[in-house]
Amino acid sequence: MYQDFHDIDAIEVQDTEQYTAHYTVDDLTTLLKVKRRQVFNLVKTVKQAYFWEPEAVFNPSLGKYSERCLVELRRLQSCKNATEYIALVARENQKPQQANKISTSALVPTRHTEALETKLATIQKNTTALNVSVQDRIATIKDRIATEASRTKNNQSVLDELEAQQAIARGMEKGLKIFELEQQAAAAILEQLTLEKLQQG
Repeated sequence: MYQDFHDIDAIEVQDTEQYTAHYTVDDLTTLLKVKRRQVFNLVKTVKQAYFWEPEAVFNPSLGKYSERCLVELRRLQSCKNATEYIALVARENQKPQQANKISTSALVPTRHTEALETKLATIQKNTTALNVSVQDRIATIKDRIATEASRTKNNQSVLDELEAQQAIARGMEKGLKIFELEQQAAAAILEQLTLEKLQQG
């Protein structure tokens, strides 16, 4: 009889000792391909499923997790949700399920709808502001071009008027020279005629 109990104890010790490796949270994050927060949620679900087991079975020391914990975490991931995993563990070990309802947040990724919408709204607002700024700059440039064009047109008008006035001045100067020459010619002829008349007398 004693031998039978001894054999049972030996089997239990052997089952416990086969999980000798220890993992950190970062190790589990890499192995399970989840975030740190999800690791903690998954471990919590495993401990709740094995509520009759000592916590040290899965978490032997602070920041360290056993190989058995890793095995159970992978089993949990293979289930549809935490409820299915809890039922599976209870059925395999012929244990009743705890009355507390286990959250499935460990298996369902957290949604960030509000944060995403806020970010998109900010981006849209910045884009709208940028578009308005660009439109304002384009309008300013157009106004500047129109102003420069108007100024150029006015300058051209002034230039044309100056050229016309210069042409008139040149014409008047030429006319005055012709008139002066005509007067000089007339005076010379008159003087010559007067001189000839005096010589004849």
